Amino acid sequence: MSFSVKRKQVNLSMEQKLQALKRLDKGENVSSVAKDLGVGKSTIGDWKKKRTEIESWCVNRMSTETLKERKSMKESDYNKVSEALYIWFCQTREKGLTVNGPTLQEKALKFYDEFKKDSDPIFVASTGWLDRWKKRYGVRQLSTSGKKLSKDTEGMSQFKENFLKFIQAEGLNGEQLYSCDETVLRYKLLPAKSLVFKEEQSALGFKSSMERVTILACSNATGDHKLRLGLIGKKPYAFKHNEMDQLSVWYRNQPHALMSSPIFKEWFHEVFVSSVEQFLKSKNLPRRAILILDNASWHPDIEELQNGDIRALFLPSNVTALYQPMNQGVLVILKKRYRHKLLSSLLSANDDGQGLVQNLKKISLLDVVGWIADAWNELESLTLVRSWTTFLDPKGNEFVGHEDAENVNLLDLLKKVPGCAEADENDVEQWFQNDNEQDIMSDAEIIASVSVNDEISENDADIKVEDPVQTPKISHSEGLKAVETTLQYFEQQGASVMDLMFLRRLRDEAAKRTVQYEKQ
Repeated sequence: MSFSVKRKQVNLSMEQKLQALKRLDKGENVSSVAKDLGVGKSTIGDWKKKRTEIESWCVNRMSTETLKERKSMKESDYNKVSEALYIWFCQTREKGLTVNGPTLQEKALKFYDEFKKDSDPIFVASTGWLDRWKKRYGVRQLSTSGKKLSKDTEGMSQFKENFLKFIQAEGLNGEQLYSCDETVLRYKLLPAKSLVFKEEQSALGFKSSMERVTILACSNATGDHKLRLGLIGKKPYAFKHNEMDQLSVWYRNQPHALMSSPIFKEWFHEVFVSSVEQFLKSKNLPRRAILILDNASWHPDIEELQNGDIRALFLPSNVTALYQPMNQGVLVILKKRYRHKLLSSLLSANDDGQGLVQNLKKISLLDVVGWIADAWNELESLTLVRSWTTFLDPKGNEFVGHEDAENVNLLDLLKKVPGCAEADENDVEQWFQNDNEQDIMSDAEIIASVSVNDEISENDADIKVEDPVQTPKISHSEGLKAVETTLQYFEQQGASVMDLMFLRRLRDEAAKRTVQYEKQ
């Protein structure tokens, strides 16, 4: 008589489940994955059925430590308090303020007062709870603040000396040195002086100035390798008819449109490493590269950011974002180029008889993706090269970009916006300052954001969301006529052969659909 051996129960982490699904995507069979992990094939099948829920849950966590520790998607009783506290913690460190344990416990109690229900058990924010919270979100230290510390000239000099010795010992050149940084873009924010801004501030139910994405920009020190721009939004509703892989940016969604450890880790291994490998191969360079990062709260541990000789290097805490190459005017110029495109679109659309506020409402996330990607592609290599001056120039000269020219260019357009006829360069600078100030969410905004996320079910991919502005459906014949007019316009303007060929393909496609519709 034979007896079957009962399989020992194995509880795998959410990270292991996610990696198992990725292995299946790469062609590995279910039996192989199941045997390797010590689970049954039916368990793998269950994960496949819950794939959308698992991926959504994982990407919405702020820390990779959470994925390693958690074995189920069941949330704790105080999940909203924990999530709100982590967002507040990240923002506080970004402002350069010291955060200690008692401060976090006090803040947690305040958030609890906002979230609690009569039936909730008493929450005391104990030391044990705080320790579990730090482990859950991968908070390594509290006493040292984040990116925006005071400028430490002596510390920078020592770091630069060590860094130059390091790259010489490693045999690295500028093509193998990379820098990346994140910035928040309020993509519909207009100057406070504009009538559009004042009108929308008084309009209930529409606050476009609060709509945000996080930008992730990365390039090498020679400026000849700009990686595809990364973009993090809240939900990809604008892309329901577009394949994500076909976007001109690498897009991910997160409930608060913020960078998180899981998203950054995914970007590093799936975007950065593969892109750098291809570039180095094209240059006949060895597979070695360094990515310089701020030691920000949402970046994973350095051990998680390595693939062979392609790895990350954190800036020390006493060397601030003032020295981060990407933060030496690059991101500011990127935003200015984007806002030039935003204003150009609003002003050109204003001829349709509707106000700028209505035209602002019509701008979709897909529009934003196109404009910010174009702005990044148009960024001059020289701007990127100069941003590395503080790192690679022995004299340590400050970066000097092309901001004056950008300001004048943007200012001329800004003066055409109602209410901004008398605008000057100070108004342009204030516009960008307002954007930076609004990077920080208030406690009320954090609470609202966490609450909205909690109301979205794990199956939120099935939720149908109406577009904010309903546009009349264009007939096939009207579309064909519009494309023909567009083609004629660009022919008269002397557009390139490639652009004209692209427009002709669109015209032919519109004509084909028109004929097919008429036959029905």
